This record gives sequence, C-alpha cells and structure tokens, in this order.
Amino acid sequence: MELSNWISLVTGLFAGLGIGTALTSLIQHKLKKYEAVHSSLRKDLESRYRVIILLMYAAYDFETNKSAIRINRPDLKSKTDVLEELKAEWFNMLLFSSDTTQKLLHIFISSPNIKNLKECALSMRNDLGRGSLSDELNKLEFKNVNKLENS
Repeated sequence: MELSNWISLVTGLFAGLGIGTALTSLIQHKLKKYEAVHSSLRKDLESRYRVIILLMYAAYDFETNKSAIRINRPDLKSKTDVLEELKAEWFNMLLFSSDTTQKLLHIFISSPNIKNLKECALSMRNDLGRGSLSDELNKLEFKNVNKLENS
C-alpha cells in the first residue's frame, strides 16, 4: 500500500471519528434536553393529579374534610362546589390525561365513592408511568372509609 493511501486512510479515519464524536455529542445533548423537558412536565402533571385527588377525596367525604378545605380553598363551601371544581378540572385534563383517566374522573364526578376514587387515582398513577400496584396493595381497604360509604 502506498504512503498516500495510508495517509488518506488515517485522515479519513480521524475525520470519521471527529464527525462521529460530534454527532454523538449532539444526540446526547438533544436527549438530555428532551429528558429535562419530560421530567419537568411529569412533575407538573404529578402536582396537578395530587390536587385533583385531594378534591376527589373532599367530594367523597366532604363533611370530614370541610375544615381543611376552608383553609386551602375557602371558595369551596359545599360538596356541590367541589364537584363543580372537579368538572372544571375534567376539562383542563383534556390537555394532558389519558382517555382512561378522563373516563374514570367522569364516572367519579357522577358517582363519588371510594371505589371510583381509587380506580381514577390508579389510572393517574399509570399516566405518570408508575405502573400498577401489586395485588396485595390493590386489595387493601380502610375500614372507616367503608363505614362512611354504608351510612
């Protein structure tokens, strides 16, 4: 092999490595940027879902939560006010939640009970990419919550 061919081969190899390194750096930068945006959106979504779950719990058991609601949201004076707020949240959620979560919140608003609250919260968990609960955790219930439902 002639010297000029070796020089061409080595030069090509170095050029290829330089372009490859630059391309790798560019891809890594784009992925990190995407990850940062995705992480920020996920935190915002989680915060929004936490508020909605608290509103759902207030709608389910308004009398027990009345004083806490007055402190944080003095505009919500009755269970009907909380349900109206959840209806507004339902429309806001059209921007970011899954069809399943939308459907389950709609069911909860129509029939605010602990079973519907739990199903909707689990759907929100799924939207956040956290997966499903184990069967053992999924079967857990609070006895005092069931007592409220039966009264």
